[in-house]
Amino acid sequence: MSHKHWDYKKDLVLSHLAGLCQSNPHVRLIESERVVISAENQEDKITLISGGGSGHEPLHAGFVTKDGLLDAAVAGFIFASPSTKQIFSAIKAKPSKKGTLIIVKNYTGDILHFGLAAEKAKAEGLNAELLIVQDDVSVGKAKNGLVGRRGLAGTSLVHKILGAKAYLQKDNLELHQLVTFGEKVVANLVTIGASLDHVTIPARANKQEEDESDDEHGYEVLKHDEFEIGMGIHNEPGIKKSSPIPTVDELVAELLEYLLSTTDKDRNYVQFDKNDEVVLLINNLGGTSVLELYAIQNIVVDQLASKYSIKPVRIFTGTFTTSLDGPGFSITLLNATKTGDKDILKFLDHKTSAPGWNSNISDWSGKVDNFIVAAPEIDEGDSSSKVSVDDKLYAELLESGVKKVISKEPKITLYDTVAGDGDCGETLANGSNAILKALAEGKLDLKDGVKSLVQITDIVETAMGGTSGGLYSIFISALAKSLKEKELSEGAYTLTLETISGSLQAALQSLFKYTRARTGDRTLIDALEPFVKEFAKSKDLKLANKAAHDGAEATRKLEAKFGRASYVAEEEFKQFESEGGLPDPGAIGLAALISGITDAYFKSETKL
Repeated sequence: MSHKHWDYKKDLVLSHLAGLCQSNPHVRLIESERVVISAENQEDKITLISGGGSGHEPLHAGFVTKDGLLDAAVAGFIFASPSTKQIFSAIKAKPSKKGTLIIVKNYTGDILHFGLAAEKAKAEGLNAELLIVQDDVSVGKAKNGLVGRRGLAGTSLVHKILGAKAYLQKDNLELHQLVTFGEKVVANLVTIGASLDHVTIPARANKQEEDESDDEHGYEVLKHDEFEIGMGIHNEPGIKKSSPIPTVDELVAELLEYLLSTTDKDRNYVQFDKNDEVVLLINNLGGTSVLELYAIQNIVVDQLASKYSIKPVRIFTGTFTTSLDGPGFSITLLNATKTGDKDILKFLDHKTSAPGWNSNISDWSGKVDNFIVAAPEIDEGDSSSKVSVDDKLYAELLESGVKKVISKEPKITLYDTVAGDGDCGETLANGSNAILKALAEGKLDLKDGVKSLVQITDIVETAMGGTSGGLYSIFISALAKSLKEKELSEGAYTLTLETISGSLQAALQSLFKYTRARTGDRTLIDALEPFVKEFAKSKDLKLANKAAHDGAEATRKLEAKFGRASYVAEEEFKQFESEGGLPDPGAIGLAALISGITDAYFKSETKL
C-alpha cells in the first residue's frame, strides 16, 4: 500500500511496533519509549542493544529475540534518531551482569544520542560500550575523513554475528572481547547500493497531495530512465546519477568495482585475498521484488566467481535493512577470514527466531494477550533552584523565539531536502510547537531559571529527536547545570545578561565534548558559537544576534563536513546560487530562534 493512504494522525511507528509484538510471542513493548525488548531475562549474557530512526525495517526491532540476536531495539521517528531517554530506558530494561554492547550505525544523531546514553549508564556504574557500524564504500576516504563511512546493510550481519557469539559463548565471553571482535567485523565489511528513485516519506505524502505537488516524494525524483548509485538509507543523494538505466549485469559489474577494486585507493577499504572466506548479503532496500532480488543475487555470485575468483561461503538474500519503499538493492561483502574468529560461520548459522533474519516463528508458548510492560522508573532528581527570573519576560522571549522558527519552517525544510533528509524544518517546528503548548498549559516553571531549562530540555528531546534535538538538549541541559553550579557556589541570584553570558560559554564547551563541529564546518555551530562569543564579549544582545545571523548566512559558502549534508554531491547545491548558495538548515533555524528572542527582548519594557 502506498504511504499516502495511511492515516498520519496516528503514530505509524508505534503501530508498527505493536503489530510486531502481536505477531511475535518472544518480544514485549515499552510503549511510552518505543522500545522493543526480549520477553526473557538473560542477565548472565552480554546484552546487545541497537536502534535508530524508523524506516529501515526489519532493522532493528525485527532482530529482537530470545535466542541470540538483539535483546532490545529503540525506535526513533522516521529517519530520526531516538532520544537519549528512550535509549537509556532500553539499557535499564535489559540489565546484564556481563555488560551491555550498544550497536549504532555511523550517523551523527545516532552517535550523539546512543553515546550520551552509554555515558549515563557508565555514570551509574554500569558496564556499557558503544560499537559504531560503518560499511559504505560509495563515499571515498578523502571526503568522509571526519565523519567516517555510513552504516548500511552490513549492520544486519553485525547484529547476527555478535548476537550469536554473545549467546553461544556467554560463560567465557567478556564485554571488551566482544567489542574488539565487533570492531574487526566492521573493519571487514563493505556495502554499496543502487536505486531507481528516492523514497516516499510517510507524513509528507498527504501534505504534498494537499499542495497538489507533482513530486509526491517531496524530493527530486529520478527521471524514468535514470538510476543512482550510492544513495544513503535516509534518502541522501548518491554519488552518481546516470541515464539510461543499464542492464542488471552492467549495474552489478559497476557496483562490484566499488567494492573490490584494488586500484581505487579512495575506496579500497577491505582487502580480499585468494583463500579468504567471504560472506555475501543481497539486501532489498524496500521496493524490490523477491523475484528480482534472487535474480540479482545470481548475477552477483556469477560475477564474483568469474571476475574476482570469489565464491561466497554463505549467501543471505532478503529484506534486512530497508529505506522505506526504496526501489533498489545493496550488496554487502564480509571478509570472514580477516575477522580472526574461526567460529564466525557458526555464529551466522546459529538458528534464531527473530523474524528480521528471515526465520519463521515456531514456538508460540510464550504468547500473551497483553504484551505491554511498564517502562523502568528513572529518578530524574529535583531540578528546583533559587535562580529567579521574570516569568512574564521569559514567556515573551520563548514565545517570540519559537514562533520565528515556525515561520521559517518551509524554507528550512526546502534547504534540508537537498542538504539532508528533509526533516530539519519539521523537527525544529515540532520542538517549537511543543514549547508553545507547554507555555499555554502552564507546564513550565518560568520563575525558576534552572528548573524551566530542565523542563525545556525534556520537551525538546521528546518532541524533536534527530541530530538537532540532541544538540539543543545537550546545550540547554548544560546551560541549566552551569546556572545551578553558580547558585551552589554563590547562593541565590537573579538572572542578568552577565550571568547568562558566563553560563552560555560553559554550555558551549559542554556541547563541544559531544561534537567535533566548529565554526566553519557548516552546522548550527556556525550560528551558535559566534552568538555565544559575541555575547560574552559585549553583553549586547543585538550584536550577538547579528553574529548568529552572519554566521548562519556564511554557511552558504562553506563545504559540509558533518552530518548527512557531508555526503551530498556538489551539483545538488547549484540551484541555490541565486540567493548566495545553500545555507546549513540547522544554522538558519537557530539564527531564527535567536532573532525572535532578540526582537521580543527589545520590545519588552522589562530588561534583565
